[in-house]
Amino acid sequence: MKNPNTFLITGASQGLGLIIVQQLLNAGKKVIATTRNAATFDPEIKSHKNLEVISLDLTDETSVAGMVMDLKSRYASIDVLINNAGFGFAGAIEEAQQDEVARVIELNLLATIRMTRFVLPLMRERKKGHIINLSSNAGLVSSAGFGIYNASKYAVEGFSEALLLEVGGLGIQVTLIEPGAFRTNFLAASLAVSRISIGDYEPTAGLFKSRLNANNGSQPGDPIKAAHAIIGISEMENPPLRLLLGQDAYNRVTAKLKAVSLEIENMKQVTLSTDYN
Repeated sequence: MKNPNTFLITGASQGLGLIIVQQLLNAGKKVIATTRNAATFDPEIKSHKNLEVISLDLTDETSVAGMVMDLKSRYASIDVLINNAGFGFAGAIEEAQQDEVARVIELNLLATIRMTRFVLPLMRERKKGHIINLSSNAGLVSSAGFGIYNASKYAVEGFSEALLLEVGGLGIQVTLIEPGAFRTNFLAASLAVSRISIGDYEPTAGLFKSRLNANNGSQPGDPIKAAHAIIGISEMENPPLRLLLGQDAYNRVTAKLKAVSLEIENMKQVTLSTDYN
């Protein structure tokens, strides 16, 4: 979108979300940042004249609806919505308890859909807007020990694809951001680990959890460069549906695409044999 001015971003108090806020403010943009508790937001950044920080429970339908209606009454437009809120979860599928699974799906998927649903009418009214959903390369490539998180991000991918088909003709753009591992606090403050550990999964999910812990602080991605790339996408007249971020994400996803294509072709005869003659 040419010259977007007002950005609404969720999960903005830490990690990549906070860095995006800082870079948007540096670029002279107006930013509305939501967080669970605005009182804990960095006070120096919070004092910026172009920033409004709002406490918001993204899991509460009434709260989200009320906030968006309030913004509509006070702002000429919401040009770009960045659905950034979310967290990781490490643990084998069997190790994950129902409440742990529900929490991941609620914040990573349902909260993203909820915010999108309430902001869309504002964008439809103007026939203009851009929705940027933070997915992950883990929304395209699965790992043992990351299955619940994979499920939440695969779902973000699916609904975002459908959303673009629905709103593309209404002047609204949709982009999925699919980062690899970036040097934020994701593996510390934004990663939950299953309460239960099962010995049989030590060589798979257990090894994955150990690797995540070892990688904290040494991830290859630069979050400031990621923020610049995301802001750059928001300024494109014809942005892509997907943007991978990081060499690791590129390598994993392209390898997956090749493997899927090969498997489909290997089974082509069986696939086509199931049609009516």
